[in-house]
Amino acid sequence: MKHLLDISELLVASWALSGGGERIPTSHGILDRALKEAVEHESCPPWVSDNLHFVDSRIGLQCVELPSLLDWAQRAHLTSAPNPSYHSAQIQISEGAARDLVNNLGVTEGNAKRWGDHLCALVENIGKSMNADSAAAIEEY
Repeated sequence: MKHLLDISELLVASWALSGGGERIPTSHGILDRALKEAVEHESCPPWVSDNLHFVDSRIGLQCVELPSLLDWAQRAHLTSAPNPSYHSAQIQISEGAARDLVNNLGVTEGNAKRWGDHLCALVENIGKSMNADSAAAIEEY
């Protein structure tokens, strides 16, 4: 359980430090896929990658722990409460609070920002890929 809270804090703090925007994606498997790629590219700390597990399900790739990570973030008031009709959660912490969180986790601000930058880039690329796939499917129809 402690690892999930720590990973949740690092995820949100890294996103906030990266300037990834005020919202973090929570739907369509976007963050699941980005986390998987981040783990594969070893851009996150080992204690993060060692505690994340991924499965191929009937709805696509899923990070087994992601629902709990998002729940911990919401309960700790790091993000807004997820809503099924929303595709993202509002980041609720300042850059200063994000710095405090990563320092308390023993992660340097620079490393957290690099991980956040990588996640944001992955999310953007995955989103573009999904939009291109959707457009291609519509054209085929």
